[in-house]
Amino acid sequence: MSLEAILSRIAGGESVSQTELLPFICLEDRDERADVNYRLAEAYFKCGGDENLERASVFVQRAWQLSSFRADLLPLYTQIHAALDDVPKIREAYKRLGMAAAARGDVSAAITYFDLWQYAYMQFKRLDKFEYDIDILDCVNSLARPHRFSHKPRRNILNSGKIRVAYLVKGITELGSILIKVNLLFARYHDRSRFEPMFFVPESESAVTASEAGREHIRQFESLGYRVITAPDSGATQEQLRGVARKIYDMRSDLLVSSGALTQFQHYYITSLRPAPFVVSFVQGPPPQFAPPDLDGGIAWSKHPLIDCPLDSVRVPLRGDLPERDKITAYEKQELSIPDHALVVASAGRYVKFQEPAFWRALVDLLHEFPQIYYLVMGPDESQIPFLPDVLTPESKARMRFLGWRGGDSYLRALCLVDVLIDTFPSGGGATLLDPLALGIPCVSFENDYMKLFDQTDWSVADEFIEIPELVVPRWDFEQMKRIVGRLLADEKYRSEVAHRSQEYILETRANPPLSIRECEDSYLRFIERKLSRDDSSLDARSAAVEKWTRPAPRWVARAALELKRVLRFGVRVLDRVA
Repeated sequence: MSLEAILSRIAGGESVSQTELLPFICLEDRDERADVNYRLAEAYFKCGGDENLERASVFVQRAWQLSSFRADLLPLYTQIHAALDDVPKIREAYKRLGMAAAARGDVSAAITYFDLWQYAYMQFKRLDKFEYDIDILDCVNSLARPHRFSHKPRRNILNSGKIRVAYLVKGITELGSILIKVNLLFARYHDRSRFEPMFFVPESESAVTASEAGREHIRQFESLGYRVITAPDSGATQEQLRGVARKIYDMRSDLLVSSGALTQFQHYYITSLRPAPFVVSFVQGPPPQFAPPDLDGGIAWSKHPLIDCPLDSVRVPLRGDLPERDKITAYEKQELSIPDHALVVASAGRYVKFQEPAFWRALVDLLHEFPQIYYLVMGPDESQIPFLPDVLTPESKARMRFLGWRGGDSYLRALCLVDVLIDTFPSGGGATLLDPLALGIPCVSFENDYMKLFDQTDWSVADEFIEIPELVVPRWDFEQMKRIVGRLLADEKYRSEVAHRSQEYILETRANPPLSIRECEDSYLRFIERKLSRDDSSLDARSAAVEKWTRPAPRWVARAALELKRVLRFGVRVLDRVA
């Protein structure tokens, strides 16, 4: 029977024995065997069913290996392993293709595959899960090494004029990017008498201006008196990235500060080129996403990322330009189809923070217990939470409003309608807690576990933002969460008191952005001083070692050497006479 006939039978759901398959999967030619296995994997995968999926995984794995990991097999390979919920296999495939691309010098392909590797858990499981891979970091470093800039720090850098700080900006084309807001704080509040800030992006000017968000971000930087320096519009990816690094270098930057050194590997490639004598990263999330171990220091906004950061690190509580309620025009409740008499509960964040079914079941319980409340889901679309149909009841769903992620001031306008905010779980919010607290909205969150390694999918900054202990409930204790939210909803006096205390605390501790920038500036100087002292120490040690072995020997050593030489010569003459 021909292979085509067997594939047709498999497609029709018919069982095919291994005896019938053996002549085809035992072919002598390796490439032909790879093709047969690929076609069998495709047939079994399309047929569906658990047993066929398992068979498809065997055949596609065999095809992958026999083909020496051909990139054109990747789509089917990832489809099958995604169906099996085997993200580690998918990441392994991305890594292998990235390493192969790097081995042939294809920087663009290597970066693309490494980015796919970095975000595989988000793509296939909606998880903010990140891990270090030293092989990949070494690979990117190796690609950059031949093009690395050679420079020395300015003489007396700490006492000879302004420190020139180059910021490598992440998120220039991303709508509502928090990372851009952070960079704008530095643009606005830097001490220009001590520092000269500059801003660079790895994207080309045409890519930035083609994006509405990009144009708006450029406008914001320009309104503060800065020109954002982009990559060249032409050339291969590596040429564009080296072009950005060259501009950083040519502008005599003393310090490079990365907004997200491993958020995309083009950022890490630029930092690996070392276009400035000192390189520091903001640790604005998971260390494997923000803190390569080979940099000179890290500045973390919160405790837990700092604890697991593989760099000398400083914690600087980030203070921002907080929203003010009297400057915001709130939506009318009717605009969101909410009755005037209703109380509004909300949660806000990216869609990956809304993926826990137990959290949603607790929300459904609250909606049933309190018929007067409506729930705003601020960030995700309903379609981005696939299990919702199995959790929501018709009654609860009727009082939910999915707002998606709204740019501009729409988010704050909606937030002003909220009576109680419930933090996302198990991954809590940052700015999405800060904003409501500043607006006087009581927030209920979950405590963080500092005894665990940092995990972006399972953490919280509640203890850093919320002063009132009863509003920070034990992890996974949804009964306690419902009790606290219930009390806030039922007791208007208590809700008002908590709101006032929460707002006072956050305004006292998080409403002074110039102070945060000063603390970061001081940290820059400490990192520079520390590295200089280490370099000097190692130089002194090397100099001492060289001097030890090259300085003239003492006179007694020279005399002893001459005497030894005389004795050896005498011994040789004696042996000659005996012979």
